Amino acid sequence: MLKMFTTQLSGLFSRLQGKEELLMEDAARLLAQAAVGEGTIYIKGFEEMQGVAEEALNGAEPMACALELQNVEDLDGADRVLIVTRRSTDEPALSLGQKLKDKQIPFTVISGVVKEAENDLTSLADVHLNTQLVKGMLPDEDGNRFGFPSLMAALYLYHGLKFSLDEMIVENE
Repeated sequence: MLKMFTTQLSGLFSRLQGKEELLMEDAARLLAQAAVGEGTIYIKGFEEMQGVAEEALNGAEPMACALELQNVEDLDGADRVLIVTRRSTDEPALSLGQKLKDKQIPFTVISGVVKEAENDLTSLADVHLNTQLVKGMLPDEDGNRFGFPSLMAALYLYHGLKFSLDEMIVENE
């Protein structure tokens, strides 16, 4: 089972690199506006995706100019936000995205895109990075799926975004 999961995970990372690489750079550019300007990058992770926020804020290589988002009312136009959630239709993340949109605060999202959703983060976010995960990766004997590494996919996208962001900050110095 582990070998099959590893194969699936390797394929997922390859798809993310191929399909999301340019968007990772776009997301980094958006966040860099705060990092090289007079703003702050705020991060909000929901559920297990709080792990990405922990990595960005308290990891061995924290994201420059980043703080945990506490209150949307404290933000101004120079700030940027990174939202990380399991699916593009997660209600708390949608609510936050709408508040940011209403306040005209640019933001990027990392989440799995739910196809044919009527209301989702892909239509609200300035840049959306798709984890390519909305269900488990492995089939069981009953036709159900399990093995849902959403945090691993989100961390992969986060690191790609951060590598680009760090380069942009260095180039601006």
